[in-house]
This record gives sequence, C-alpha cells and structure tokens, in this order.
Amino acid sequence: MKKILIGMMLLPSLVLAQSVGVKDIPATEDTTIEIKKGARSDKDYEIVSEKGEVEGESAPLLKDARVNWKKACNEWKAEIKDLNKENKILSMTCGKMECSTVSMESTCRSQSSHTLKVQVK
Repeated sequence: MKKILIGMMLLPSLVLAQSVGVKDIPATEDTTIEIKKGARSDKDYEIVSEKGEVEGESAPLLKDARVNWKKACNEWKAEIKDLNKENKILSMTCGKMECSTVSMESTCRSQSSHTLKVQVK
C-alpha cells in the first residue's frame, strides 16, 4: 500500500519534468547549462571619474567669498544628488577651496571631482 501511495505522489513530478534539446555543444568536455527565469541581471558597469570647477560669487570681503563658495559647493552636491536616481555616484568632493583677490573682489574656487558607476550594456 505504501509503495502505491509513494508512486502516486511521484507521478505528478514525472509528468511536469521537461526536456530541453541542445544542439552544437560538444560533449567532449564538462558542460554546464543554466536556465533562469526573468530579466537578465548581468549588467556590466564602468567606473568613470570626472573633474570640474566649483566657483563661488565674488565678494568684497574674503569671509563673504568663502561663504559664497560653500553655497556653490552645496548647490553642486545637490545637483549631482538629484541626478543620482539609480545610485550611480560612488564618491564626490568639492575639493580644497582656494581664494584670490583681484581689484578689491575676492573669489574662492576649487577643483571638484566625482566618481560614477556607468552601465555599459
């Protein structure tokens, strides 16, 4: 009785099994065939580093020029983060601020850089 019951339980799994015909694959070496359901998840990415310049507005006082540079840096970071819908940014920095004074106006600027993960395929 137990054998018949076990046979009846295994019968549906034997009926549901499917075979797949594979042609043009040499059988002389070990071969692995993998079948996955759903969208392809293998995405190739490339790491890209870019540089730019962050410059604050000129001001008569050096203190105000530094504040303007910090404001420009924060705006640049916010703009980059808005473009980061798919979490592609790996790192970003405004760089080291350098200030100069020309004709009684001080301006602060720096070399910014950011690293992105860009999908190739």
